[in-house]
Amino acid sequence: MIDAFRPAVVSPTARRIARGASAFLSGLVLTVPPVMGSGGGLLPAQEADTTLTYRRFEVLEANGRITGTRPMRDSLPPRWARDVSQVPADWSERPEPAVPYFEGPIPFVVAPDDPTEPFYSHNHGPSVTWLENGDLLVVWFSTEREANPESTILASRLRNGHASWEPASEFFKAPFQGMSGPGIWHDGNGTLLQYSALFPKVGDPWWRALLLRKSYDNGVTWTRAEPFSTGDRYVNGHRCGPNLSQLSNGTLVLVCDVSYQGSSTIHLSDDGGSSWYMPGGLIRGIHARIVEIADGKLLAFARHHGVASARSEYRWNEGTDLPLMNVESLGELRMPMSITTSRGLQWDFKASPFPPIGSGQRLELIRLREGPLLLISFTSKRKADLDDLDGFPMVDGSGQAVVGYGMFAALSWDDGETWPVKKLVTPGSGEYDGGAWTGPFTATPTRAEHAGYLSATQTPDGVIHLLSSRLHYRFNLTWLLDGR
Repeated sequence: MIDAFRPAVVSPTARRIARGASAFLSGLVLTVPPVMGSGGGLLPAQEADTTLTYRRFEVLEANGRITGTRPMRDSLPPRWARDVSQVPADWSERPEPAVPYFEGPIPFVVAPDDPTEPFYSHNHGPSVTWLENGDLLVVWFSTEREANPESTILASRLRNGHASWEPASEFFKAPFQGMSGPGIWHDGNGTLLQYSALFPKVGDPWWRALLLRKSYDNGVTWTRAEPFSTGDRYVNGHRCGPNLSQLSNGTLVLVCDVSYQGSSTIHLSDDGGSSWYMPGGLIRGIHARIVEIADGKLLAFARHHGVASARSEYRWNEGTDLPLMNVESLGELRMPMSITTSRGLQWDFKASPFPPIGSGQRLELIRLREGPLLLISFTSKRKADLDDLDGFPMVDGSGQAVVGYGMFAALSWDDGETWPVKKLVTPGSGEYDGGAWTGPFTATPTRAEHAGYLSATQTPDGVIHLLSSRLHYRFNLTWLLDGR
Protein backbone atom coordinates (compact mmCIF):
# COMPACT_ATOMS: atom_id res chain seq x y z
CA MET A 1 0.00 0.00 0.00
CA ILE A 2 1.27 3.48 -0.80
CA ASP A 3 2.16 5.74 2.09
CA ALA A 4 -0.10 8.80 1.64
CA PHE A 5 2.49 10.98 3.33
CA ARG A 6 5.06 10.46 0.60
CA PRO A 7 4.81 11.64 -3.02
CA ALA A 8 4.42 8.79 -5.46
CA VAL A 9 7.12 8.12 -8.03
CA VAL A 10 6.33 6.21 -11.21
CA SER A 11 9.02 4.48 -13.24
CA PRO A 12 8.78 4.82 -17.05
CA THR A 13 8.44 1.03 -17.47
CA ALA A 14 5.64 0.75 -14.93
CA ARG A 15 3.84 3.71 -16.46
CA ARG A 16 3.87 2.09 -19.90
CA ILE A 17 2.53 -1.16 -18.46
CA ALA A 18 -0.28 0.69 -16.72
CA ARG A 19 -1.25 2.64 -19.83
CA GLY A 20 -1.28 -0.49 -21.95
CA ALA A 21 -3.53 -2.28 -19.48
CA SER A 22 -5.89 0.72 -19.05
CA ALA A 23 -5.57 0.05 -15.32
CA PHE A 24 -5.84 2.22 -12.26
CA LEU A 25 -2.44 3.64 -11.50
CA SER A 26 -3.01 3.87 -7.77
CA GLY A 27 -1.98 0.73 -5.89
CA LEU A 28 -0.66 -0.93 -9.05
CA VAL A 29 2.56 0.60 -10.29
CA LEU A 30 3.51 3.32 -7.82
CA THR A 31 6.77 3.11 -5.88
CA VAL A 32 7.88 5.25 -2.96
CA PRO A 33 11.01 7.41 -2.80
CA PRO A 34 13.36 7.14 0.15
CA VAL A 35 12.36 8.94 3.33
CA MET A 36 14.29 12.18 3.78
CA GLY A 37 13.33 13.30 7.27
CA SER A 38 10.05 14.14 8.95
CA GLY A 39 9.47 17.51 7.26
CA GLY A 40 9.47 18.69 3.67
CA GLY A 41 12.68 18.58 1.70
CA LEU A 42 14.31 17.99 -1.64
CA LEU A 43 13.53 14.74 -3.38
CA PRO A 44 16.34 12.60 -4.80
CA ALA A 45 17.42 13.32 -8.36
CA GLN A 46 15.17 11.63 -10.89
CA GLU A 47 15.76 10.18 -14.31
CA ALA A 48 14.73 12.42 -17.18
CA ASP A 49 11.67 10.28 -17.97
CA THR A 50 10.70 9.38 -14.40
CA THR A 51 7.65 11.13 -12.99
CA LEU A 52 6.60 11.96 -9.45
CA THR A 53 3.93 13.94 -7.63
CA TYR A 54 5.21 17.36 -6.65
CA ARG A 55 4.24 21.01 -6.86
CA ARG A 56 7.14 22.95 -5.33
CA PHE A 57 10.69 22.94 -6.61
CA GLU A 58 14.11 24.47 -6.09
CA VAL A 59 15.59 26.51 -8.94
CA LEU A 60 19.17 25.67 -9.94
CA GLU A 61 21.25 28.50 -11.43
CA ALA A 62 24.66 29.11 -12.96
CA ASN A 63 26.13 32.17 -14.68
CA GLY A 64 22.86 34.08 -14.74
CA ARG A 65 20.87 31.25 -16.30
CA ILE A 66 18.38 28.74 -14.93
CA THR A 67 20.03 25.34 -15.40
CA GLY A 68 17.42 23.06 -13.88
CA THR A 69 15.02 22.37 -11.04
CA ARG A 70 14.80 19.93 -8.16
CA PRO A 71 11.37 18.90 -6.83
CA MET A 72 10.49 19.43 -3.17
CA ARG A 73 8.48 17.01 -1.08
CA ASP A 74 5.02 17.70 0.39
CA SER A 75 3.73 16.12 3.57
CA LEU A 76 0.49 15.23 1.77
CA PRO A 77 -0.35 14.91 -1.91
CA PRO A 78 -2.22 17.96 -3.21
CA ARG A 79 -5.91 17.66 -3.98
CA TRP A 80 -5.36 17.61 -7.75
CA ALA A 81 -3.28 14.42 -7.38
CA ARG A 82 -5.62 12.44 -5.11
CA ASP A 83 -7.76 9.48 -6.22
CA VAL A 84 -7.41 10.20 -9.93
CA SER A 85 -8.91 7.52 -12.16
CA GLN A 86 -6.73 6.07 -14.91
CA VAL A 87 -9.66 4.48 -16.76
CA PRO A 88 -10.25 6.05 -20.21
CA ALA A 89 -13.52 7.95 -20.44
CA ASP A 90 -16.51 6.77 -22.45
CA TRP A 91 -17.19 9.88 -24.50
CA SER A 92 -20.34 8.43 -26.05
CA GLU A 93 -22.33 9.15 -22.88
CA ARG A 94 -22.36 12.90 -23.50
CA PRO A 95 -24.65 15.50 -25.10
CA GLU A 96 -26.06 14.51 -28.48
CA PRO A 97 -24.00 16.40 -31.11
CA ALA A 98 -27.06 17.08 -33.29
CA VAL A 99 -28.92 18.80 -30.43
CA PRO A 100 -28.04 22.39 -29.41
CA TYR A 101 -26.30 22.31 -26.04
CA PHE A 102 -25.39 25.21 -23.73
CA GLU A 103 -24.72 25.06 -20.01
CA GLY A 104 -23.33 27.43 -17.43
CA PRO A 105 -21.50 29.41 -16.53
CA ILE A 106 -20.23 27.93 -13.28
CA PRO A 107 -17.18 29.10 -11.31
CA PHE A 108 -13.94 27.16 -11.63
CA VAL A 109 -12.00 29.42 -9.24
CA VAL A 110 -13.08 27.89 -5.94
CA ALA A 111 -11.28 28.85 -2.73
CA PRO A 112 -9.33 26.03 -1.06
CA ASP A 113 -10.97 24.19 1.82
CA ASP A 114 -7.51 23.72 3.36
CA PRO A 115 -6.35 26.91 5.19
CA THR A 116 -2.70 26.04 4.52
CA GLU A 117 -3.18 26.34 0.76
CA PRO A 118 -2.16 29.69 -0.81
CA PHE A 119 -5.04 31.62 -2.36
CA TYR A 120 -4.91 35.34 -3.10
CA SER A 121 -7.38 38.00 -4.13
CA HIS A 122 -6.34 38.14 -7.80
CA ASN A 123 -6.92 34.89 -9.74
CA HIS A 124 -6.27 35.22 -13.43
CA GLY A 125 -4.96 33.79 -16.72
CA PRO A 126 -6.46 30.27 -16.88
CA SER A 127 -5.44 27.43 -19.16
CA VAL A 128 -7.68 24.37 -19.47
CA THR A 129 -7.35 20.96 -21.11
CA TRP A 130 -9.24 17.67 -21.23
CA LEU A 131 -7.77 14.43 -19.96
CA GLU A 132 -8.08 10.83 -21.16
CA ASN A 133 -10.06 9.88 -18.03
CA GLY A 134 -12.74 12.49 -18.80
CA ASP A 135 -11.59 15.07 -16.25
CA LEU A 136 -10.91 18.70 -17.07
CA LEU A 137 -7.79 20.23 -15.52
CA VAL A 138 -7.30 23.99 -15.27
CA VAL A 139 -4.29 26.00 -14.06
CA TRP A 140 -4.06 29.74 -13.36
CA PHE A 141 -2.01 32.17 -11.32
CA SER A 142 -3.03 33.59 -7.96
CA THR A 143 -1.47 36.68 -6.37
CA GLU A 144 -2.19 39.98 -4.65
CA ARG A 145 -0.46 41.86 -7.45
CA GLU A 146 0.71 40.47 -10.77
CA ALA A 147 4.41 41.36 -10.32
CA ASN A 148 4.68 40.15 -6.72
CA PRO A 149 6.88 37.18 -5.72
CA GLU A 150 3.98 35.41 -3.94
CA SER A 151 2.40 34.77 -7.35
CA THR A 152 1.83 31.03 -7.67
CA ILE A 153 0.16 28.56 -10.02
CA LEU A 154 -3.01 26.90 -8.74
CA ALA A 155 -5.01 24.04 -10.23
CA SER A 156 -8.43 22.48 -10.03
CA ARG A 157 -10.14 19.42 -11.50
CA LEU A 158 -13.64 18.98 -12.79
CA ARG A 159 -13.89 15.25 -12.30
CA ASN A 160 -15.61 13.12 -14.90
CA GLY A 161 -19.32 13.05 -14.12
CA HIS A 162 -19.16 15.76 -11.43
CA ALA A 163 -21.17 18.98 -11.58
CA SER A 164 -18.70 21.38 -9.92
CA TRP A 165 -15.01 22.13 -9.82
CA GLU A 166 -12.93 21.06 -6.82
CA PRO A 167 -11.42 23.64 -4.46
CA ALA A 168 -8.12 25.01 -5.69
CA SER A 169 -4.72 23.77 -4.55
CA GLU A 170 -1.19 24.87 -5.36
CA PHE A 171 0.20 23.28 -8.52
CA PHE A 172 3.59 24.75 -9.47
CA LYS A 173 5.79 27.05 -7.38
CA ALA A 174 9.41 27.97 -6.75
CA PRO A 175 9.67 29.45 -3.24
CA PHE A 176 10.39 33.19 -3.11
CA GLN A 177 10.00 33.53 -6.88
CA GLY A 178 6.85 34.55 -8.70
CA MET A 179 5.16 32.31 -11.27
CA SER A 180 2.97 33.46 -14.14
CA GLY A 181 1.87 32.71 -17.70
CA PRO A 182 0.75 29.13 -16.99
CA GLY A 183 -0.31 26.78 -19.74
CA ILE A 184 -1.40 23.14 -19.89
CA TRP A 185 -1.96 21.08 -23.04
CA HIS A 186 -2.95 17.52 -23.90
CA ASP A 187 -1.58 16.01 -27.10
CA GLY A 188 -4.66 13.81 -27.47
CA ASN A 189 -2.66 10.64 -26.81
CA GLY A 190 -2.16 10.75 -23.06
CA THR A 191 0.75 13.17 -22.70
CA LEU A 192 0.25 16.47 -20.86
CA LEU A 193 2.66 19.39 -21.19
CA GLN A 194 2.59 22.10 -18.52
CA TYR A 195 4.67 25.26 -18.71
CA SER A 196 5.06 28.49 -16.82
CA ALA A 197 7.19 31.61 -16.70
CA LEU A 198 9.44 32.28 -13.73
CA PHE A 199 9.50 35.81 -12.29
CA PRO A 200 12.77 37.45 -11.31
CA LYS A 201 14.32 37.79 -7.95
CA VAL A 202 14.84 41.40 -6.92
CA GLY A 203 17.15 43.07 -9.41
CA ASP A 204 17.05 40.30 -12.01
CA PRO A 205 15.67 40.69 -15.55
CA TRP A 206 11.94 40.26 -16.07
CA TRP A 207 10.74 36.75 -16.98
CA ARG A 208 13.82 34.75 -16.08
CA ALA A 209 12.90 31.47 -17.76
CA LEU A 210 10.24 29.23 -19.23
CA LEU A 211 9.88 25.89 -17.47
CA LEU A 212 8.27 22.75 -18.92
CA ARG A 213 7.25 19.41 -17.44
CA LYS A 214 5.22 16.42 -18.65
CA SER A 215 2.67 13.97 -17.25
CA TYR A 216 1.54 10.61 -18.63
CA ASP A 217 -1.10 9.67 -16.04
CA ASN A 218 -3.82 12.35 -16.20
CA GLY A 219 -1.76 14.88 -14.29
CA VAL A 220 -0.95 12.87 -11.15
CA THR A 221 2.82 12.62 -11.56
CA TRP A 222 5.16 14.88 -13.49
CA THR A 223 8.67 14.91 -14.88
CA ARG A 224 11.23 17.27 -13.41
CA ALA A 225 10.58 20.80 -14.74
CA GLU A 226 13.25 21.80 -17.23
CA PRO A 227 14.11 25.31 -18.47
CA PHE A 228 13.83 25.55 -22.22
CA SER A 229 14.29 29.29 -22.60
CA THR A 230 16.50 31.23 -20.22
CA GLY A 231 19.05 34.03 -20.17
CA ASP A 232 19.19 37.58 -21.53
CA ARG A 233 18.56 36.54 -25.12
CA TYR A 234 15.06 35.32 -24.27
CA VAL A 235 14.04 37.73 -21.53
CA ASN A 236 11.29 39.29 -23.65
CA GLY A 237 9.82 36.04 -24.97
CA HIS A 238 8.78 34.40 -21.72
CA ARG A 239 5.30 35.71 -21.03
CA CYS A 240 3.11 32.95 -22.38
CA GLY A 241 -0.41 31.65 -21.92
CA PRO A 242 -2.68 28.82 -23.05
CA ASN A 243 -1.46 28.70 -26.63
CA LEU A 244 0.51 25.55 -27.20
CA SER A 245 -0.49 23.54 -30.27
CA GLN A 246 0.86 20.92 -32.63
CA LEU A 247 1.19 21.40 -36.37
CA SER A 248 0.30 18.73 -38.90
CA ASN A 249 4.01 17.80 -39.21
CA GLY A 250 4.34 17.27 -35.46
CA THR A 251 6.07 20.57 -34.61
CA LEU A 252 4.98 22.13 -31.32
CA VAL A 253 4.24 25.87 -31.38
CA LEU A 254 4.14 28.02 -28.24
CA VAL A 255 3.18 31.70 -28.47
CA CYS A 256 4.58 34.26 -26.02
CA ASP A 257 4.51 38.03 -25.63
CA VAL A 258 7.35 40.35 -26.54
CA SER A 259 5.92 42.85 -24.12
CA TYR A 260 8.16 45.86 -24.66
CA GLN A 261 7.24 45.91 -28.36
CA GLY A 262 3.53 45.21 -27.96
CA SER A 263 4.00 42.08 -30.04
CA SER A 264 4.10 38.30 -29.79
CA THR A 265 6.54 35.67 -31.01
CA ILE A 266 6.67 31.89 -31.20
CA HIS A 267 8.84 29.10 -29.82
CA LEU A 268 9.08 25.91 -31.92
CA SER A 269 9.99 22.34 -30.99
CA ASP A 270 10.55 19.56 -33.53
CA ASP A 271 11.21 16.85 -30.93
CA GLY A 272 8.13 16.83 -28.71
CA GLY A 273 9.31 19.57 -26.40
CA SER A 274 12.84 18.40 -25.59
CA SER A 275 14.45 21.39 -27.34
CA TRP A 276 13.08 24.71 -28.58
CA TYR A 277 14.08 27.61 -30.81
CA MET A 278 12.67 31.02 -31.71
CA PRO A 279 12.35 32.03 -35.39
CA GLY A 280 12.22 35.67 -34.26
CA GLY A 281 9.39 37.14 -36.33
CA LEU A 282 6.84 39.39 -34.63
CA ILE A 283 3.07 39.01 -34.50
CA ARG A 284 1.12 42.27 -34.27
CA GLY A 285 -0.27 42.54 -30.72
CA ILE A 286 0.11 40.64 -27.45
CA HIS A 287 -1.63 37.55 -26.07
CA ALA A 288 -1.75 36.15 -29.60
CA ARG A 289 -3.58 32.95 -30.51
CA ILE A 290 -2.45 30.80 -33.43
CA VAL A 291 -3.89 28.06 -35.67
CA GLU A 292 -2.44 26.24 -38.65
CA ILE A 293 -4.21 26.88 -41.96
CA ALA A 294 -3.73 25.64 -45.53
CA ASP A 295 -0.26 25.11 -47.04
CA GLY A 296 1.49 25.14 -43.66
CA LYS A 297 0.67 28.79 -42.97
CA LEU A 298 0.02 30.03 -39.44
CA LEU A 299 -2.80 32.46 -38.68
CA ALA A 300 -2.77 34.62 -35.54
CA PHE A 301 -5.13 37.07 -33.86
CA ALA A 302 -3.98 39.23 -30.95
CA ARG A 303 -4.84 41.98 -28.51
CA HIS A 304 -3.88 45.41 -29.81
CA HIS A 305 -5.23 48.95 -29.81
CA GLY A 306 -6.25 48.32 -33.41
CA VAL A 307 -5.08 48.57 -37.01
CA ALA A 308 -6.79 50.66 -39.65
CA SER A 309 -9.40 48.81 -41.66
CA ALA A 310 -8.78 51.06 -44.69
CA ARG A 311 -5.37 49.49 -45.26
CA SER A 312 -5.63 45.81 -46.19
CA GLU A 313 -2.08 44.63 -45.44
CA TYR A 314 1.06 45.63 -43.55
CA ARG A 315 4.56 44.22 -43.44
CA TRP A 316 7.21 44.63 -40.78
CA ASN A 317 10.19 46.76 -41.81
CA GLU A 318 13.19 44.51 -42.30
CA GLY A 319 15.71 45.00 -39.50
CA THR A 320 13.47 47.23 -37.39
CA ASP A 321 10.71 46.90 -34.84
CA LEU A 322 8.34 49.15 -36.78
CA PRO A 323 5.80 48.21 -39.45
CA LEU A 324 5.48 49.93 -42.81
CA MET A 325 2.12 51.63 -42.28
CA ASN A 326 1.56 53.83 -45.34
CA VAL A 327 -2.09 54.33 -44.45
CA GLU A 328 -4.08 56.47 -46.85
CA SER A 329 -7.12 56.73 -44.59
CA LEU A 330 -7.41 55.33 -41.09
CA GLY A 331 -10.95 54.03 -41.28
CA GLU A 332 -12.18 51.94 -38.37
CA LEU A 333 -9.71 50.32 -35.99
CA ARG A 334 -9.86 46.54 -36.01
CA MET A 335 -8.15 43.62 -34.29
CA PRO A 336 -5.02 42.62 -36.26
CA MET A 337 -4.72 39.24 -37.95
CA SER A 338 -1.23 38.05 -38.87
CA ILE A 339 -0.07 35.32 -41.25
CA THR A 340 3.30 33.66 -41.73
CA THR A 341 4.37 31.41 -44.59
CA SER A 342 7.86 30.92 -43.13
CA ARG A 343 7.24 29.24 -39.75
CA GLY A 344 7.45 32.53 -37.92
CA LEU A 345 10.45 34.16 -39.58
CA GLN A 346 8.26 36.87 -41.10
CA TRP A 347 4.67 37.88 -40.35
CA ASP A 348 2.36 40.04 -42.45
CA PHE A 349 -0.72 41.51 -40.85
CA LYS A 350 -3.94 43.22 -41.80
CA ALA A 351 -7.16 44.38 -40.22
CA SER A 352 -9.59 41.63 -39.27
CA PRO A 353 -13.36 42.14 -39.24
CA PHE A 354 -13.39 42.13 -35.42
CA PRO A 355 -13.19 44.97 -32.88
CA PRO A 356 -9.90 45.44 -31.03
CA ILE A 357 -9.70 44.42 -27.39
CA GLY A 358 -7.67 45.80 -24.52
CA SER A 359 -6.63 45.48 -20.89
CA GLY A 360 -8.25 42.66 -18.93
CA GLN A 361 -9.16 40.78 -22.11
CA ARG A 362 -7.64 37.86 -24.01
CA LEU A 363 -9.19 36.19 -27.05
CA GLU A 364 -9.26 32.49 -27.90
CA LEU A 365 -8.77 30.79 -31.27
CA ILE A 366 -8.98 27.04 -31.92
CA ARG A 367 -9.86 24.69 -34.75
CA LEU A 368 -12.88 22.57 -33.91
CA ARG A 369 -12.92 18.83 -34.46
CA GLU A 370 -15.70 19.41 -37.01
CA GLY A 371 -13.36 21.58 -39.12
CA PRO A 372 -14.18 25.30 -38.74
CA LEU A 373 -12.08 27.86 -36.89
CA LEU A 374 -13.63 29.17 -33.69
CA LEU A 375 -12.66 32.65 -32.49
CA ILE A 376 -14.02 33.96 -29.19
CA SER A 377 -13.50 37.60 -28.27
CA PHE A 378 -15.30 40.72 -27.07
CA THR A 379 -17.29 43.43 -28.83
CA SER A 380 -15.60 46.24 -26.91
CA LYS A 381 -12.62 47.11 -24.82
CA ARG A 382 -13.23 46.95 -21.08
CA LYS A 383 -14.92 50.06 -19.68
CA ALA A 384 -15.78 51.22 -16.18
CA ASP A 385 -19.41 51.82 -17.11
CA LEU A 386 -20.85 48.72 -18.75
CA ASP A 387 -23.53 50.85 -20.39
CA ASP A 388 -20.75 52.45 -22.46
CA LEU A 389 -19.63 49.19 -24.07
CA ASP A 390 -19.46 49.16 -27.86
CA GLY A 391 -21.78 46.74 -29.64
CA PHE A 392 -21.23 44.48 -32.64
CA PRO A 393 -23.78 43.06 -35.12
CA MET A 394 -24.58 39.35 -34.76
CA VAL A 395 -27.53 36.99 -34.34
CA ASP A 396 -29.34 35.95 -31.16
CA GLY A 397 -30.53 32.49 -30.22
CA SER A 398 -33.70 32.84 -32.31
CA GLY A 399 -31.78 33.84 -35.43
CA GLN A 400 -32.67 37.53 -35.21
CA ALA A 401 -30.10 40.15 -36.18
CA VAL A 402 -29.14 42.13 -33.07
CA VAL A 403 -26.39 44.33 -31.73
CA GLY A 404 -24.62 42.30 -29.06
CA TYR A 405 -22.43 43.47 -26.20
CA GLY A 406 -19.64 41.43 -24.66
CA MET A 407 -18.24 37.99 -25.37
CA PHE A 408 -19.04 36.48 -28.77
CA ALA A 409 -18.06 33.47 -30.87
CA ALA A 410 -17.33 33.52 -34.61
CA LEU A 411 -16.90 30.62 -37.04
CA SER A 412 -14.90 30.39 -40.27
CA TRP A 413 -14.88 27.55 -42.80
CA ASP A 414 -12.26 29.14 -45.11
CA ASP A 415 -9.26 29.60 -42.80
CA GLY A 416 -10.25 33.05 -41.59
CA GLU A 417 -11.15 34.71 -44.87
CA THR A 418 -14.81 35.06 -43.89
CA TRP A 419 -16.70 34.63 -40.62
CA PRO A 420 -20.37 34.06 -41.51
CA VAL A 421 -21.42 33.08 -37.97
CA LYS A 422 -21.14 35.51 -35.05
CA LYS A 423 -23.07 34.74 -31.89
CA LEU A 424 -23.09 36.16 -28.38
CA VAL A 425 -21.99 33.66 -25.71
CA THR A 426 -24.49 34.37 -22.96
CA PRO A 427 -26.81 32.38 -20.69
CA GLY A 428 -29.41 35.06 -21.40
CA SER A 429 -30.09 36.02 -17.79
CA GLY A 430 -28.55 36.10 -14.34
CA GLU A 431 -26.07 38.00 -12.18
CA TYR A 432 -22.47 36.79 -12.27
CA ASP A 433 -19.03 37.59 -10.88
CA GLY A 434 -16.36 37.33 -13.57
CA GLY A 435 -13.49 37.73 -11.09
CA ALA A 436 -10.04 39.22 -11.77
CA TRP A 437 -10.36 42.37 -13.95
CA THR A 438 -13.94 41.54 -14.98
CA GLY A 439 -16.02 41.85 -11.81
CA PRO A 440 -19.82 41.62 -11.69
CA PHE A 441 -22.04 41.68 -14.76
CA THR A 442 -25.65 40.99 -15.72
CA ALA A 443 -26.36 38.58 -18.57
CA THR A 444 -29.25 39.26 -20.96
CA PRO A 445 -30.08 37.96 -24.45
CA THR A 446 -27.97 40.80 -25.90
CA ARG A 447 -25.35 41.20 -23.14
CA ALA A 448 -22.62 38.76 -22.19
CA GLU A 449 -19.52 38.78 -20.02
CA HIS A 450 -17.60 41.91 -21.05
CA ALA A 451 -14.00 40.93 -20.21
CA GLY A 452 -11.79 38.08 -19.10
CA TYR A 453 -8.81 35.98 -20.16
CA LEU A 454 -10.20 33.17 -22.30
CA SER A 455 -9.08 29.56 -22.67
CA ALA A 456 -10.94 26.80 -24.49
CA THR A 457 -10.68 23.10 -25.21
CA GLN A 458 -12.98 20.77 -27.12
CA THR A 459 -13.48 17.31 -25.67
CA PRO A 460 -13.80 14.23 -27.91
CA ASP A 461 -17.60 14.32 -27.50
CA GLY A 462 -17.66 17.68 -29.31
CA VAL A 463 -18.40 19.86 -26.27
CA ILE A 464 -16.53 23.18 -26.25
CA HIS A 465 -15.38 24.16 -22.78
CA LEU A 466 -14.73 27.90 -22.54
CA LEU A 467 -13.17 29.47 -19.47
CA SER A 468 -12.97 33.18 -18.77
CA SER A 469 -11.06 34.53 -15.77
CA ARG A 470 -13.42 32.81 -13.29
CA LEU A 471 -16.33 31.19 -15.15
CA HIS A 472 -16.79 27.99 -17.19
CA TYR A 473 -19.19 27.83 -20.16
CA ARG A 474 -20.12 24.67 -22.13
CA PHE A 475 -21.70 24.48 -25.58
CA ASN A 476 -21.41 22.65 -28.90
CA LEU A 477 -21.17 23.58 -32.56
CA THR A 478 -24.86 22.87 -33.05
CA TRP A 479 -25.68 25.54 -30.45
CA LEU A 480 -23.42 28.03 -32.24
CA LEU A 481 -25.29 27.32 -35.49
CA ASP A 482 -28.74 27.29 -33.91
CA GLY A 483 -30.89 30.10 -35.31
CA ARG A 484 -28.46 30.78 -38.13
